[in-house]
Amino acid sequence: MSMINLAARIRRGEVAIAAAKAQGRDVTDWEQHLERLKRETLVQELPPRAWVVEEIRDEVDTLRAVMICSAVLEDQFWLIIDRTFKPQDNGAVYYPEELRELRTKTPEQLREIHRVKLAFPGCRVIQ
Repeated sequence: MSMINLAARIRRGEVAIAAAKAQGRDVTDWEQHLERLKRETLVQELPPRAWVVEEIRDEVDTLRAVMICSAVLEDQFWLIIDRTFKPQDNGAVYYPEELRELRTKTPEQLREIHRVKLAFPGCRVIQ
């Protein structure tokens, strides 16, 4: 599925959910499906020098976590989508809400953040 199609589906879903909510309808299932689509988008928006090594999905094929290999960091790390997923290795862990902040960092800053994440598992980037 192309990124354009996925982004368009997400926008249409948000509009449909808002309209259904205005009518007083229960949209819980729709919201959950939309959240899954948004998580899939995160993986597709990886920088050009990063690629997915492993995906962890649950029994209904919902993305829980992704192991990413980064050329800039010269290392692999976990992008945790589902907070209940706990990696069994000692790799660095990143969360979706951190990505926007990390996009503004230089390669040197990213490597420094990565070293901190390796030293303090589970820590988050905040500004």
